[in-house]
Amino acid sequence: GKFILGEVGTNCFDACYSQGMNCNPNINTNNSTEIYAEAGANCSTYDKSPWWANDQPSIVAKNGQCVGFIDVPQAVICQGSYPTTRRICNCDAPSKKLGTIGTGYSQGYIDNTERTMFAEHVTTSSAMTHFWLTPAENTTLVKYYIDGESEASIQIYPYLACGTGFNDDTAEPWGIKYFGKGAKTGAWTWNFKIPFQKSIRITMQAQNLFVLYTIFRGGINLPLQIGGVDIPKTAKMVQTRINQVYERMDFVPIVNITSGSGMFFMHTLAVRSNNLNFLEGCYHLFSPINQPWPGTVLSTGTEDFFDSAYYFNGGEFRLPVSGLTHLNAVANDTTFSAYRFHEQDPILFDNGLLIKWRNGDMTDRSGIKCLIESGGHVNGDPRDSHVMMYSWTYTW
Repeated sequence: GKFILGEVGTNCFDACYSQGMNCNPNINTNNSTEIYAEAGANCSTYDKSPWWANDQPSIVAKNGQCVGFIDVPQAVICQGSYPTTRRICNCDAPSKKLGTIGTGYSQGYIDNTERTMFAEHVTTSSAMTHFWLTPAENTTLVKYYIDGESEASIQIYPYLACGTGFNDDTAEPWGIKYFGKGAKTGAWTWNFKIPFQKSIRITMQAQNLFVLYTIFRGGINLPLQIGGVDIPKTAKMVQTRINQVYERMDFVPIVNITSGSGMFFMHTLAVRSNNLNFLEGCYHLFSPINQPWPGTVLSTGTEDFFDSAYYFNGGEFRLPVSGLTHLNAVANDTTFSAYRFHEQDPILFDNGLLIKWRNGDMTDRSGIKCLIESGGHVNGDPRDSHVMMYSWTYTW
């Protein structure tokens, strides 16, 4: 690797990433100032006080003083930065052909400034495979920038990415192989495979400053297989996000991919409404997307899609394929969330994919539900609903 001088206020993940390289937390100065010359820093003076902050070794932008080169510990976090300093960073070339990538961040903090928590350039198809976080304030936002994206195509609130709406952290520890909660409070674990071809950059932020612990991990040249289906290494994970109010009988686009092939992987739905009659809504699949109505009827009601029945009268459950993670049936303020995977029953598509869910539903004159778009008898009294939804689809 080589030493470089980052921009003012930039951490070493960003500094190395901007050079097409990867941050190495090991910085050995031998208590010498040579590191500054190698990085191109023009020091006015040298502060010989021992290293004491995770934005060091660095140069103070205002007066050119170089600090933090004495007694540097064995490793300095790549995430560290300070608004008025330029860090000296140890950057490695992306030379790995097979291996594990990732980082851990212990007793650190995030605030309302978006901060890069991990970044990596690769020379072959790779994937992120694991994310863990504790605690998890409900405004904690994690963004995955894939292959140099200017806007992150994957943006998650950890609780909703783990199939749980309304940041419901009240359940005892639970988990399936793809996600779960490993402690009484927090410890959200997320094991989705997020493919990338050239680079990955992951950021975090929250409305309020708080101390956290987090882990990101992935692998280089990993095979991808889900439900016996080989996913091409060049596939892209497409996330669909919804956070808006829908009127009763409105159709909600769970996924809308206009062309190409792929596999619909999973779906999390969270709803706030006046009552539970939104659960009458059926799911419809259209592939190709111009397939005539009613397409393929995926469920005879919302709870049926999540492998339950009768408005989830058995209460919360968390199974390998599906789960009800939150239900609070309070009059005029009912909240609900559930998840469903399609690993055991893969949903493959060609020429695009459209999946719709309805906020409530209606029956035809013969008494059959799910087969008409309008003109039928509305089941119950569904109301306007605030829908928060993630869906995940591999495309190629």
